[in-house]
Amino acid sequence: MYVGLPQTIDSGHGESIQFKECIHEPKGNRLVFEGIVQPGCGPIFHVHLCQAEGFEARQGTMAYQVRGHPVQYLAAGDKTVFEQAVPHRFWNAGDTELIMNSWAKPAGNLRRYMTILFLSTSKRHSNTPALFDAAYLTIQYKGEFDVLEIPYLVKSLLFPAVYWIGRAFRVYKKYELKKSDE
Repeated sequence: MYVGLPQTIDSGHGESIQFKECIHEPKGNRLVFEGIVQPGCGPIFHVHLCQAEGFEARQGTMAYQVRGHPVQYLAAGDKTVFEQAVPHRFWNAGDTELIMNSWAKPAGNLRRYMTILFLSTSKRHSNTPALFDAAYLTIQYKGEFDVLEIPYLVKSLLFPAVYWIGRAFRVYKKYELKKSDE
């Protein structure tokens, strides 16, 4: 499932990301990407447990919220950084396309996680991943990412059961890395 850079992914629901480059830095690789978000679209509350994530609005208006804080806005040229383990969400608050320059450090598994997520949502009528894909992402990357709007019991009881059923029936074979991909 490895794809070189640049790589463009589309959620099928108003968000696309182009991963541009991975810059090797002393304290971890920095993944640089561009996001394009349609009006009213954007991710729900989520957290990167191991990464800081930075955004610069190039065009449009980005609304964002850190959990427990009021909504704030970025206009073209404005920047913000979400430090690691800070729950946040953002969306396009304008009526034109939002274009952002973004980065995540360390890169970790962000590109792989987002690729699997968008691959799943792009095949659906809603912007949520299919059940087996949601279980896979939640279990496989639980030390790195969390989606806060998924109820605790779903994450702790349902998803583990679905994940193991998926493994037993080789549902996740499509996500396996070959040795040459690592």
